[in-house]
Amino acid sequence: MRALLASLTLLLAACGFQPMYAQPGGGAAIGPVSVAQIDGMAGHVLKAELDRLLAVENNGDPPATLEITLSEQVTPLGIRVDESATRSELRLIANYVLTPAAGGRVMRGSVFTVVNYDIPTAAFGEIAAQDDARERAAETMAQRFRAELALRLAQARAGTP
Repeated sequence: MRALLASLTLLLAACGFQPMYAQPGGGAAIGPVSVAQIDGMAGHVLKAELDRLLAVENNGDPPATLEITLSEQVTPLGIRVDESATRSELRLIANYVLTPAAGGRVMRGSVFTVVNYDIPTAAFGEIAAQDDARERAAETMAQRFRAELALRLAQARAGTP
């Protein structure tokens, strides 16, 4: 079994395999990033989650600055006979600007995520359900941001648009 793994490792090394987002020779895929304050409850959760996810990229270099503007859309989906909603969709859209510390090329883009939630019949149930959906959307968006930044920075290093 070990011989098989060793031979597969040698074959991958011989074909020029390298991790998708890694820099040649190793190193951080994204590098240190300072996330600016983001307005709103979802912004607070998103910033906290991004700070947690991107902390492993801190290598002591000056950090790039990530500025994010969030917008939110709530769309009722399931409609009862009395025209009240039973289900809603929360769409969280983030437009971002990543400014490198060394004064390189500024990157702009957007990331979005969609979360659905049930609207309970309890008096304040919709508020609690929407707050929970907002938090889940922000946590999912942080994961997407990490992948988006790693991909965009890998493309910039490779010189591809």
